[in-house]
Amino acid sequence: MKTITLFLKVMHKANHQHGNILLVTVISMFIMVAFVMTLLMVTTNAIHLSNKQQMGTLAFNIAESGAEQAILWLRDQATPPSGTSPILPFGESPQTMENGTYSVVIYPDPNNPSNYLKQYRIVSTGTANGQRKIIEVVVKQASFGRYAYFTDRETSSVSGGAIWWKAGELVDGPVHSNNTGGSNFNINYNGSKSPIFLDMVTGAGSTINYSPSRPKNETTFRLIFANGSKGFKLGVDPILLPPSTDNQKIAAWGSTTGFPTSSSGVWIRSNMPGGGGIYICGDCTLQLSIDTSGNQQFTIKQGSNTTVVTLNKATGTTTYTGPVGSGSAPSGSPIINGVIYCSGNITSLKGVIADNLVNNGEITYRSAFTIATDTLNGKDITITDNLYYNTRPDKTKSITDPVNLTAGTLGLVARNIIISSSAPANLEIDGVMLAGGQTTDGSFYVANYSTKTPTGTLKVIGGIIQKSRGPVGTFDSSSGVTKTGYAKNYSYDPRLAEYPPPYYPTTGQYERVSWRVLPDTN
Repeated sequence: MKTITLFLKVMHKANHQHGNILLVTVISMFIMVAFVMTLLMVTTNAIHLSNKQQMGTLAFNIAESGAEQAILWLRDQATPPSGTSPILPFGESPQTMENGTYSVVIYPDPNNPSNYLKQYRIVSTGTANGQRKIIEVVVKQASFGRYAYFTDRETSSVSGGAIWWKAGELVDGPVHSNNTGGSNFNINYNGSKSPIFLDMVTGAGSTINYSPSRPKNETTFRLIFANGSKGFKLGVDPILLPPSTDNQKIAAWGSTTGFPTSSSGVWIRSNMPGGGGIYICGDCTLQLSIDTSGNQQFTIKQGSNTTVVTLNKATGTTTYTGPVGSGSAPSGSPIINGVIYCSGNITSLKGVIADNLVNNGEITYRSAFTIATDTLNGKDITITDNLYYNTRPDKTKSITDPVNLTAGTLGLVARNIIISSSAPANLEIDGVMLAGGQTTDGSFYVANYSTKTPTGTLKVIGGIIQKSRGPVGTFDSSSGVTKTGYAKNYSYDPRLAEYPPPYYPTTGQYERVSWRVLPDTN
């Protein structure tokens, strides 16, 4: 009996232990199944999130591509779109790209009708598998005022040979060459103690010719470029010069019709409905000066005739003495739009550009002028003496600094812009100059560059833009010493990129003013 009782107790204990093991096993299996299910759920969510992020990234990239397509569309237009109404460059239907679509709306800036440099807000929406991203890019027409030096072709317009930059010369601003016709940058850095180029140098060509040899280390590169081997970039896209047009002619006349056919004469056109400037028929000399009240004056001479035009910046009126053409605005009419156009050659240009009118840190009148000749018919401007701002701008200071607010601005447009053989040994020219164009050959050069003595320095505050590079002097290739003409000291004026002279040609490019991702409110 005791034996049976003991056996039953053992069996009961064994069954109890077996039940515990079974329970543990069931719980373990439940935990494992729950873990696997959780893992599957997390993995599924991760895959879903990854797919969502991937589609979001794709939608973002498509939206960016749509914005770039809109910028290209703007560049392809013969003239910037007018008006202020929204523009659908690709129509109302979404455009297909990769595995999604994009839609673009271009919103012209409300101030475009009165602004010379047009600005546009581009809103591009990209969609991919239900994901949407919206990008806003604001772009503005780019002016050639953004360059200290720009050429389409690096070979001499006079001799056809190579023109060299040399040690001791200074270019403080962006430089670009399209390197057309197989032309290259040519740099002789013999005797360099400091960089020639203080800003970025870009070229569409693939090589630079160096003398005495191509730099082999960073120390030598820094004798040429302030930023060493990072101071230049080759193989960039060419930037087309603007075609030569009648834009300045029309702006000065204030109309597209009724131009005078006289062989000489001066017309004041400031009373035109859309405004106008000074229109000159035939060759002339032009001197800029400042009266005792700080107003800009233009003295125009043609033979025995002298016309003096005064711009009263305080009253906003144009007054004049001397002969003017029939139909000119009465003396005391509204101030001109800043464009002075000559159908002939300006055989002598010199003088000083008056200051802006500044009140409480704001410019209330810009002393800004574009002086242009008939580039389409090969008319030139010859600079005979210093042509400078009454107050020089300072690129090391903010654009809102008093000195930069005060300084005027000037632009020149002609087939050739020539420095006269009678110009002083040290010459200063302030302003941005365009010689030639996409469809017209032209250069900036010194008339007797190979014989002009004594030598001196040509200082430019602004920029030189030309179809073919023109020579301004010669130098000894071994010593770097200037032999004839001028050594160069060119300084970029950042103000001209933002506030170019009136009706000054643009690059055909659009600069990005701002970029951001907009929230999707749908």
